[in-house]
Amino acid sequence: QDAIDRKEKRSETFKTAVHGLETDRPALKTEELGRRAPQWVRDNLVTMCMRCKEPFNAITRRRHHCRACGYVVCARCSDYKAELQYDGNRPNRVCQECFIFLTGHTVLEDREGKHKGILEVSSA
Repeated sequence: QDAIDRKEKRSETFKTAVHGLETDRPALKTEELGRRAPQWVRDNLVTMCMRCKEPFNAITRRRHHCRACGYVVCARCSDYKAELQYDGNRPNRVCQECFIFLTGHTVLEDREGKHKGILEVSSA
C-alpha cells in the first residue's frame, strides 16, 4: 500500500508540475522567453521528462533544465543551444520547443536518432 501511495503521489506531483505551473508561479509569456530568467521546476517534483514523458533514472536518463522555460527535461530533449538575452546572449541549453521559438529553425527529423546513449543503442 505504501508503494502504491508513493506512486500515486509522484504522478500527481508530475501532473501538477506540467499542468499547474500557471497557478503556482507566474509563467513566462512567450514574448519574455529568453529575455528574463525563468523559475526552474524543482528536480524532486518531476519523475519524467516534461517534454517527451520518458521516465528519469540514475543510469540512462538524467535531469536537465531548459534555461529558457525552466522545465525539467531529459538530455535528448535539451540537446539544443540558443542565445538568451538575460545571459548576455551566450548559448545556453534549451528544450526543443524553446529552440524552435527562439531561433525560428525547424528541427530535422534525422537528428532525433543521432544522440543515443550507449545503453539505448540496439545491438548489431
